[in-house]
Amino acid sequence: MSEIIERADELRAIAKTCTNLNEFAKAVGWRMEIARHANTVLALNLPDARLRAGPATEAKAVPKPVKRK
Repeated sequence: MSEIIERADELRAIAKTCTNLNEFAKAVGWRMEIARHANTVLALNLPDARLRAGPATEAKAVPKPVKRK
């Protein structure tokens, strides 16, 4: 069996104290790929830290640089 399945109860208890996936990975000592896999396998429903809440920002036009003579 995998370590995630064997430690399911322990990992769920740790996940209750964490607000996002990044905190969970640090608390367990795993890389983000493994923490994401544990999140899906155990259905922890932790949000990813990379995703920002709120409305998207609008793009701004940036003028091209002008050569000076």
